[in-house]
Amino acid sequence: MTKESESLPKSPKICLLMVAISFLAYSIYWAAITPFSTYGVFTFIESPTFQNSVMNTPLEVQLVLFQELSAAVGYIVNLIAAVLALKSVVQYIKNDQKWQSTLGRAIIAEAVFFLLFIPTTLHHMGGAIISMAGAVFFVGLSYLLQALLIVPPFMVLGLKLKNNQSQAAIKKWACIAAPLFVFGFWFKYLFLWIDTFSPMGPQQATIASTVGAVNSWITLLIAGVLTAFACSSYYKTKKMKKWLVGIALILFGEYFIIYDLVSIWVPVYAWFFYITDIWMITLSILGIAILKLKINTHVSKFGFGIKI
Repeated sequence: MTKESESLPKSPKICLLMVAISFLAYSIYWAAITPFSTYGVFTFIESPTFQNSVMNTPLEVQLVLFQELSAAVGYIVNLIAAVLALKSVVQYIKNDQKWQSTLGRAIIAEAVFFLLFIPTTLHHMGGAIISMAGAVFFVGLSYLLQALLIVPPFMVLGLKLKNNQSQAAIKKWACIAAPLFVFGFWFKYLFLWIDTFSPMGPQQATIASTVGAVNSWITLLIAGVLTAFACSSYYKTKKMKKWLVGIALILFGEYFIIYDLVSIWVPVYAWFFYITDIWMITLSILGIAILKLKINTHVSKFGFGIKI
């Protein structure tokens, strides 16, 4: 860790720590409740209600069980990723050069987490194609696109970080992974709106639901485009445009703030609140801190050699 990296202002470091702690708290919650929900699914499958239903076919049962078991393992892996991410941030703040390798392991674990949602894709997309009860095509498609966009670049980036490969290689894959990560979440919440919220129809539209629709279509899309521009500029010029990074992070977090506000007036949004990545609200705080950095601030490893 160079002296330049040590000059990163205290405020962004604190905000980065807040993001990592929020991610950990969110991961602990899901790792804690998933075993109970998985047990509930197994219990329901054994119940007379299910046994006498049209869903009781060998293929349906296998797909549901595969989905639930994979999700249960996935949230444990996600918790491991969150612990490693927090450890990496603490190491970075303490100027411990091992932070990069730790971050690599966290990113690899997160890639595995997204990969473990493929069984959900099989259940919903495959089930919808053959008209299985309870299967929703857009749910499966959203998880498939997240896996395709996030897993490959995360795996490559994580391995390069873990093995302390050249900064040029790390920079290249960080610039590829960052916008694809944002677009992956844009697809997730866009398809959630298409499948769940849009069927309400214009006759039930209110100001709040209209705001929710615009938020679902636009906010994360703009965040992804700005992230792509920021990464492209950095890769070409070796200088990161902090205003692009700051605004992209603010928009990423703002999506969830707007979603929460809409859910106050539109009940169906509140019903699905529990599946939103609410911890990402803290990205807005980090974005504001980055925007407040002085123009002449130079950072060596705040993002793998970024100079702001």
